[in-house]
Amino acid sequence: MKKTLFPLMAAAVIACSCGSDPLQKQVDEVYARLSLEEKAAQLYGIYPSELMVDGRISVEKCREVIPYGVGHICQPTSSQDKDADQIREMVLAIQDYLMNETNAGIPAIFHEECLTGLTARGATAFPQAIATACSWDPDLVYQKTAMTAKLMRAMGQQLALSPMLDVIRNANWTRIEESCGEDGYLTATLGYAFVDGLQSEGFRNGVAATTKHFLGYGGANTLPWKEIYEEVLLPHEAIIRKLGTESVMTSYNKFRSEYAVCSDTLLNVILRGYLDYQGAVISDYGSVQQDSRDRSPEFLKQCAVDAIMTGNDIELCSPTSSKYIPELVAEGRITEKAFEKAVKRALMLKAKAGLLDPSPVLCAEGPLELDSKESRELA
Repeated sequence: MKKTLFPLMAAAVIACSCGSDPLQKQVDEVYARLSLEEKAAQLYGIYPSELMVDGRISVEKCREVIPYGVGHICQPTSSQDKDADQIREMVLAIQDYLMNETNAGIPAIFHEECLTGLTARGATAFPQAIATACSWDPDLVYQKTAMTAKLMRAMGQQLALSPMLDVIRNANWTRIEESCGEDGYLTATLGYAFVDGLQSEGFRNGVAATTKHFLGYGGANTLPWKEIYEEVLLPHEAIIRKLGTESVMTSYNKFRSEYAVCSDTLLNVILRGYLDYQGAVISDYGSVQQDSRDRSPEFLKQCAVDAIMTGNDIELCSPTSSKYIPELVAEGRITEKAFEKAVKRALMLKAKAGLLDPSPVLCAEGPLELDSKESRELA
């Protein structure tokens, strides 16, 4: 067990299964029928291009790449030069394979960035986060994300990898445009409005937010503890405590001496302990490998152990380390208890989105207007 860096907080409290909760019962039943490999497949994502031949989804390619299913499909619209109908055709083809061609039969979560609205060909482009912050207007932010959520869900997306709640304390940082700037209160206010709009239809009918990055990205990872709690943590705390978020993303940086993706201090003491967060924790793209160029099997295996055992449940955007999880569980390097918690959190995301229902609603039918007069006026 790693030594906790902030000893004044209690250990994390992890929610236990509750038989009276129908969603938990649904998750428990699905978990019980899955094989080890099928459970592990819920803990990573892939790009849709990995399942394509000549620009179209190939069942043969799906059988080769995701024979046991998959947890997430990453950036289905921003990574594809396709119109709305082509995207929906792609989504339905992937989901049909997962539901009807795999033993697990579990649809994937499709996730996407949405800081500037729906990131798809032909969609209205809203101002970036730093420009939106200059409006000082949470009502506009709410309207933007409520509108965005309807389009995302209509195109088969259930999860947004937004908003970015990092309080920026380094003017040379390369992702400032994705932030609301240097002030914790402004970031909390506009971040709250962002999540409130995004989740206004509920997760079953709309889109869930992913609050990121946890914690201390943007030059704020070495600030005094008082400033960490009062400024840097504030946006996350406001949303987790007052609105709720289903997904939290860890960051690339180190926090004190621990990588955020496997920091006991961040994930267990602060996030699951102090904030009592019960949902899924997902990695930023490629961050499970801890900013290292080492790609030896043993290093990648240890990264998977570090992430799962500390509480980072899902690896994005590829199973670089998580492909070794079945082997690591069989060897006991990842405990059954930690593995079960991670898989059940991943499945709970899908249950809350309605994806574990007998006949889940995957996309909207009929024509879609991605660049309406209303959205242009709002932008």
